[in-house]
Amino acid sequence: MNRMDPMDPTTRPGAAPPHHGWYLLAFDSELTEEITPLAIGGHRLIAVREDDRIRVLDADCPHRGAHLGHGARREGDCLVCPFHGKRIALGDRSRTWSVREHPVLRWGEAVFARLGDHPDGDRGFERAVKAWAQEFPLVKAVTLPVAVAPEYVVENAFDPDHFKAVHGVPGTRGMAARPGDAGELVIEGEFLMQTSPWQDARRLEEVRWEAVRTGKVRWDFKPRFHARAFSPAVVVTEFGPAHEMQVIVTGSVPTADGGCLARVAIGVRAAQRAALPALIAGSEKALGEDKVVWEHLNPYARPRYDARDAPVLAFRAFCADFAAAATAAAVEAVDAAEVTR
Repeated sequence: MNRMDPMDPTTRPGAAPPHHGWYLLAFDSELTEEITPLAIGGHRLIAVREDDRIRVLDADCPHRGAHLGHGARREGDCLVCPFHGKRIALGDRSRTWSVREHPVLRWGEAVFARLGDHPDGDRGFERAVKAWAQEFPLVKAVTLPVAVAPEYVVENAFDPDHFKAVHGVPGTRGMAARPGDAGELVIEGEFLMQTSPWQDARRLEEVRWEAVRTGKVRWDFKPRFHARAFSPAVVVTEFGPAHEMQVIVTGSVPTADGGCLARVAIGVRAAQRAALPALIAGSEKALGEDKVVWEHLNPYARPRYDARDAPVLAFRAFCADFAAAATAAAVEAVDAAEVTR
């Protein structure tokens, strides 16, 4: 995942090439202009607004590499390059000058984009979003720059022990990883808690004092945890009992400096909308706690995994599969280019 992609002129020296697959690229509120410059690592992109539609395309003019997100103007289904005035078609590869268009999914306030056309790139995400979107519209919770490799952000869902050590969750049970039906990676289990965090403050205090008085802790609240990673950069978690379930989407977009931009979005049913401010505040707190750990990791330390790290290792293998596919595609493209010379 850290080698340059020689087939991709939008990948800049010094930046790790992005994997194929889905990214939580932006929130709708971040795309305020008709043409917005974006990036995934060294891969430069633009988002183009067309009324309620958002299109995501490569940003580099194919003529001399000018960034179409800085100074280009829209004319029909083309952008006029700010450098030499060439008309660059949007996604129409039959035209002499054009830029590649990438698949986009919108789910509430979140805008997802998928890089590459690898057949395994979707991993069932588009179908899953259709199932979630109407009942659980996403709202923006957190956007946070983090100085850590982007895969760590999604890996957290597959690291059960960190929930207790970092976030103070009393315990977990199950939390086993397995492949999903569409090639995504799934982890599921339970959190062990004394009572629901959505209870009123008086009830929470009563439960704590009961544990102190009796010397016994009762795990009366066992919310379901069910997370699905659809790429190394996007994981969707269903959390809580069926009647008050929340959907949490965590994403990471690599930045050119080797870090990433972490994003969290939350979806709840209409009846639970009043809980959103507390859920958003909880997400901000949790991501801040993670950031402290992430930004003080030693990236050169050799890990010594044990049996409890099995879900983490499953996620790392999942990431490696994406990296292998990207590398194979790059090599194939270079070979094809050599033949045409």
